[in-house]
Amino acid sequence: ILQDFVPASGLTLIQYVDDLLIAGQTEEQVRKESIKLLNFLGLKGLKVSKSKLQFTEEKVKYLGHYIEKGEKMIDPERVQGILSLPTPGSKKQVRQLL
Repeated sequence: ILQDFVPASGLTLIQYVDDLLIAGQTEEQVRKESIKLLNFLGLKGLKVSKSKLQFTEEKVKYLGHYIEKGEKMIDPERVQGILSLPTPGSKKQVRQLL
């Protein structure tokens, strides 16, 4: 369906399965394009979850990463899960961990 949607010049639309991200230089450009995309999806009979919607935010969570001003950081919750694992004490435990 999204192959029929053409973002405005200077804006980028990224899709991974059902996760969408619009990026651009200015908040106004991104806001207008986001509204255009939401209307397009509505006309195609698709709905967007309000709880997952991050509308023209400077910092967004996308695919388990936080993206802000061109920088990408892994979600601290994901890192905490790894850090909370017990330290392996034997070769067998290292193999199990890997």
